Amino acid sequence: MTPILTFAMIAAITPGPNNIILSTNAVNYGFKETIPLMMGVFFGFLSILTLCLLGIGELYKSFPAIAMIVKIVATCFLVYLSFRIFTSSSFSDEKNSKKFSFKDIYFFQIINPKAVTVSMSSSAIFIQNKFSYQIEFILIFLCFVISTSTSAIAWAAIGHSFRKYLDDKKKIVIFNRIMAILLLMSISFIIL
Repeated sequence: MTPILTFAMIAAITPGPNNIILSTNAVNYGFKETIPLMMGVFFGFLSILTLCLLGIGELYKSFPAIAMIVKIVATCFLVYLSFRIFTSSSFSDEKNSKKFSFKDIYFFQIINPKAVTVSMSSSAIFIQNKFSYQIEFILIFLCFVISTSTSAIAWAAIGHSFRKYLDDKKKIVIFNRIMAILLLMSISFIIL
């Protein structure tokens, strides 16, 4: 279980679209308002992981066109998210008043390149038939329950802790623009 948990923790805690979105949302709206997004990441990622562990991940390998469509949609969505974050200029900005919801983030996991890649890798690496399939499935799933929940809480808490330092509009704009650029940079996960 140690190798699986180590892989899961590293995969979950490293920067990626989910973590940047959670941190940015916590800065702009607070930790409490970010809980639905954390739940969206948690349940969305675990849904993708479950599908990959059940063998759906093989579709991406067998049909490269599906993978290309997912890459294009993911790139467009991340550019859109980056634009929304980049143009936000204050806490709970009125022009950016439609916040992301549980549903938005849950369904984003379908096209989240990091989530799909980690899920496919986990099923390929850790389903080894050393134990029964059910036991390996449960072990992998439990490790990602731990890592995904820990990472979501940590990134939202980090964002929330920055909130007190961003006490004027200029600092908020700078923070949001940096986060938007980082989110755009995560597109490299899709292209590579």
